[in-house]
Amino acid sequence: MYRALRGRDFRLLTLSAGFSSLGDELALIALTIKVADLTESGWAVAGLLLCGLIPLVIFAPAAGVIVDNFETRRSLAIATAIQAGVAVALAFTNDVGWIFMFTFLLGTASAVETPSIYTLVPRVVGDEHATEANAYLEAARYSGMIAGPVLAGTLAAGVGTKVALLVNAGTFVVIAAAAMLLRVRRVAPEEARAEEGAARQGFRVIRGDRVLVVAFAVIGAVVLFAAMDNVAEVFFARETLAAGAWGYGVLASAWLVGMVAGATLIARRLRDDRLLWSMALAAVVNGAAVFAAAAASVFWLAVALFVVGGLANGVETVAMRSLIVHRVADRFRGRAFASYGALVNGMQIGATGAAGAIVAGLGGRAALLIGGIGTALAGLAGLIASRSLDRREASPKPPTPTTVKLPEAEPGPQADRPGVTRLPESEPVERATDP
Repeated sequence: MYRALRGRDFRLLTLSAGFSSLGDELALIALTIKVADLTESGWAVAGLLLCGLIPLVIFAPAAGVIVDNFETRRSLAIATAIQAGVAVALAFTNDVGWIFMFTFLLGTASAVETPSIYTLVPRVVGDEHATEANAYLEAARYSGMIAGPVLAGTLAAGVGTKVALLVNAGTFVVIAAAAMLLRVRRVAPEEARAEEGAARQGFRVIRGDRVLVVAFAVIGAVVLFAAMDNVAEVFFARETLAAGAWGYGVLASAWLVGMVAGATLIARRLRDDRLLWSMALAAVVNGAAVFAAAAASVFWLAVALFVVGGLANGVETVAMRSLIVHRVADRFRGRAFASYGALVNGMQIGATGAAGAIVAGLGGRAALLIGGIGTALAGLAGLIASRSLDRREASPKPPTPTTVKLPEAEPGPQADRPGVTRLPESEPVERATDP
């Protein structure tokens, strides 16, 4: 392992990523239980989820500007300190309207927190080790996603949702403290702060890079189809496989375990010049695994296929984050990561609505089949586009035009002749390349 990956700063960032994910899951489960108990309404629960997701989409440009234009370590600390205060307020609030408002504020601060962590990673380990670093960071994040629901459910059942939300506030305090202990600094140059249209620069940088355009299009389509699983899984497990709530829990856990394995065993070894191709191939495997699981009638076979799908999903995420590091200049990375987050969360909102309609009309298995096919096709399109880009870069380029810069003529007979410049034999010709 590269030395910086064992260093204090990277350990603090890994801790932050894990606790961030743990806190998100704690808040999600605890607040879902709380709102369900207060209202007994599925619409209210859906409204809660939207209040957490919408700010991640609409405030992404502004969040990216904050991350890029201010000292990133401090932005991370302030954002998580705000989240800690909001989580405490949520713990002592029983009014659904206030819960929605505080959840919206929690999502707004999260829009700054996540890109802050990922833009600091290359500063700590260097761009050349960003892929391996992102793999470990994603593994920490997935581990938090596994532990969060278990801890939230245990606390909610044992001591109530108030304690669960106070523990969630504690996770944000840990992240804020870790941010202040970081030695790394990331400060924007003065010209970056003064540039016009700063909030749009992230999108401009992405649009100006063919590889990133393809990558964002592929990952957007993948999320749109793959996120249908989140809605369909529970119906597939309980109705199609007759495995009940326990079976649903096992399926969800199998996917997350696969994501950890994909990040740590495969994604950290990805070649930097094959990241787009790797992401697209992983999407094909992801979609094929989900389709095969949906077609299966054997519970444990579906579980095994979900592990494979999760493994591919882990590779996709690491490859996408690493592509941003390798294709975007440091001064724009906060906005690029925020744009990526907005895309993913926006597609998740769309996928949730689409999956709800499909499950209501055709059932959980059909939703998984459609999601699997769509994911695989998106990956296949990415493979074709990646191959096309590789051919374009490998095609011979026309020679660069050059001009000959001639030294001035020395006094002599030839210098008097118009249009003739004498080149001394001892002085070489200097070639200047046209811009």
